[in-house]
Amino acid sequence: MMPDSEDSPGLGISWPSKSWATASATDLPFLKAKERPRRTVSLRVFVLSLICLFIVALALGLGLGLGVPRYRYKTVYAASPLNYSAHYGIPEDLEFVPIDKLINKTELELDTGFTVSTKGQETKVRDYIFNITQALAAPDGFAKPMVLVNGQSPGPLIEVNMGDTVRVRVNNLMANASTSIHWHGINQIGTPWMDGVASISQCGIPPGRSFTYEFRVDGQRGTFWWHAHSSVQYSDGAYGAIVIRDPDEMVPETDDEKLVFVSDVYHTYGPVILDSYLKPTSKWDPSESGVEPLADNILLNGQNIYDCSITSTTYPPSSAANRPNCTGGQLYTTNVRRGKTVRLRLINASSFFSYWFSVDNHTLSIVELDGVEIEPITARGVYLNLGQRVSVILTANQTPGSYYMRASIPRTCFLPYSTYTSAGLEAAEYSVKGILSYAEGDEEEGEDGDRGAVGKLPEPIGIAGNTSNPYGVENNGLRGDFWEGCDDMPFDMPVPMRRQPAVNVSEANTHYIEYAFRQAQEVNRIFVNKTSYLPLPNNATLWKAVEQQFTADKDNSYDSWDFGLNQQVLLIPDADQGAQIVINSKDAMEHPWHLHGHTFQIVAWGPGPYGTDTSKTTWNLENPMRRDTVTVPPFNHVVIRFAADNPGVWALHCHVAWHIEGGMFLSIAERPSDLVKLVDEMDPEVRQLSQGFCGGDDGEAAGGS
Repeated sequence: MMPDSEDSPGLGISWPSKSWATASATDLPFLKAKERPRRTVSLRVFVLSLICLFIVALALGLGLGLGVPRYRYKTVYAASPLNYSAHYGIPEDLEFVPIDKLINKTELELDTGFTVSTKGQETKVRDYIFNITQALAAPDGFAKPMVLVNGQSPGPLIEVNMGDTVRVRVNNLMANASTSIHWHGINQIGTPWMDGVASISQCGIPPGRSFTYEFRVDGQRGTFWWHAHSSVQYSDGAYGAIVIRDPDEMVPETDDEKLVFVSDVYHTYGPVILDSYLKPTSKWDPSESGVEPLADNILLNGQNIYDCSITSTTYPPSSAANRPNCTGGQLYTTNVRRGKTVRLRLINASSFFSYWFSVDNHTLSIVELDGVEIEPITARGVYLNLGQRVSVILTANQTPGSYYMRASIPRTCFLPYSTYTSAGLEAAEYSVKGILSYAEGDEEEGEDGDRGAVGKLPEPIGIAGNTSNPYGVENNGLRGDFWEGCDDMPFDMPVPMRRQPAVNVSEANTHYIEYAFRQAQEVNRIFVNKTSYLPLPNNATLWKAVEQQFTADKDNSYDSWDFGLNQQVLLIPDADQGAQIVINSKDAMEHPWHLHGHTFQIVAWGPGPYGTDTSKTTWNLENPMRRDTVTVPPFNHVVIRFAADNPGVWALHCHVAWHIEGGMFLSIAERPSDLVKLVDEMDPEVRQLSQGFCGGDDGEAAGGS
């Protein structure tokens, strides 16, 4: 364990003498407090001034709005055309993608006609082409630069049977940025170089170049997703769903199913926000470092409405003349038949926020978490942190009509740790709504027979149930009198249908990490143990790992080996034992930790630092829950285990996009001697192409994270 008084070399780190874990209740600031509990700089209240010049009205779908679905705002602001190229440093004359092209309704409704294989049926190779481009689009009516895949966001659906091979040719058609695609939750057994993490499993695909990802999906089923894993490109729209079919999936059959993405949207281009975030001060807080940018809005399946009279408080335009066009947007709508069941495959594709998902007047049955079937849990809602997936089953057994689907931000989990508020989120009441409509018989069908067609929907009926997360209230120190938590459901509540006892672990495969925000000279960075991550320049950790000597004389207290002090690589050498990692929080916020290459077991958890009081740690070794993304509560510890059966270099990181870029990231070198053999046997042309992206004329763009 690293003492608070120990400094990191060369970074000017000042480790605070007081730990919040030992602070009394009177020391903790309230919701309206003037002090950021996890920063060394005092909290300042950023005073907002909103100029209301226009009136917002709902489009009725009549007159000039003929054919436009209900639940849209009318256009109330039409600025002079913004020079996006000069404003954001992107190519000139980018295509504008209208909302009906941006959203692929057929795929979101899973109305694809896909054939689920039967036992013994031959597996297939499923080919896809991803063309990655920069374009202008308005997912909530506010035009902004986006990173699109095949011109859409959410991007193309990958739908396969278990045992199939996925082959995706990624063409980087962006003019000035490298890219990579990560297949979130796919364990990449035997293909660690296909994990798609820039600077870890590969160098980024340079502009104008292509790379083909090819991997087999075996032993996994359920709901997954893919997203760009280079800089913050998925914050600008580069993400999509993966559905793995299995006739033996242990989930109740339903009459229908749909994909439901929840994501946040920033009206300013992601790289511009990131550049400001990483500086000593930012556009949204000119006096403090490390304040995370707050989104301007929330999207449900890539769409929402927006009050165009509101000016962003995260990245306001320099003048009214620089304000992009805004048309108000539209709500996501979908239909089901009365009396039928529907499986909603929920995916959190946000950059910063977690959500509580619910449907007015309806009870949900939770049946899947991160691709793991569980014994059904009945609830009025479900918590969804970044990167997590949850399948819920809804029965359309209420009065025929339309009902709101809601995804609400647990605001006391975020706002007390910010120095300002988002005007857009305030106006949206920190939530997004969609409309689920059904009626007797087939009345819910649209005029064109589309299951997701809007038609002329009646005004939503029903009453909102619990719209805040009830789990982890005891860990939410700044909630005041508001009954709201920031945690996953209790770790022993979900019971996996496919029983697996906890794996046995060896001492060599056991590691302890702790994380905290620290002031590093003029900037606020996140440190895991003693390291704040920065990507290797023009290289990938995997390629450097196969040349490493993981011997005792090469080890050091930073676990950096010969990778450099900005890298932390945990060694998992034993092949015949499992691995254990203790994740210990020294921060006042919850964090969603994601492990690549494994679906891990959550075997223990408790308040405070691990090991200081063994009576506070709860163990579950009989049939622990398995996930690939877990919420670590503030000032708590979580212990995960996994079988050391997948040689590779695997990322372990917080899934908040801004925290990744702020250093909350490390790697695991699993059985490096076996990894060398695996790499020696890979297709030499694939290896040459992938390694060729590192360095050379492609420079920083190819190697950046």
